[in-house]
Amino acid sequence: MSIEVARSLYKSARAHALACNLLYNAALEKAVDDDHPDPEASVFNGTYSLSIHYLIGLSLELYLKSAFVLHGGQADEKSLRAIGHKLVEALNAVEGRGFHSAAPNLREIAEHLNEPYSQHYFRYARPEQMALPDVPDVFQAFQALDDELNPLLFPV
Repeated sequence: MSIEVARSLYKSARAHALACNLLYNAALEKAVDDDHPDPEASVFNGTYSLSIHYLIGLSLELYLKSAFVLHGGQADEKSLRAIGHKLVEALNAVEGRGFHSAAPNLREIAEHLNEPYSQHYFRYARPEQMALPDVPDVFQAFQALDDELNPLLFPV
């Protein structure tokens, strides 16, 4: 059933988002403990940044795919794989089905991460520079997505 697929995607998205938030906060705390002159810059560009940004991309992909299925998109694996890791395409697909999120900066976040995430920069390549979204802004967008999707997927 489609609702089960949408719920499963949502639960995975949420789990990755929560893990990312914990990692981000732990990395920030470590940078402060290490007396880094700019703790936020350390987190953004430091040891944990690849993992943080990969989890952000994965969370966004799965939140969008959950919304896509919830709003009538095909729930089979082949259809979801066709969207793949292309975050802008996933956002366009879900908006084409009538879901318009109030999540702040959602399109900008998807656009910033689209190429590095879809090209697996976080797994295989380590480019010197790439545009990445501000992590606290991402968490605000994830909270908004979560607040929008949760009651639709798990009505009381």
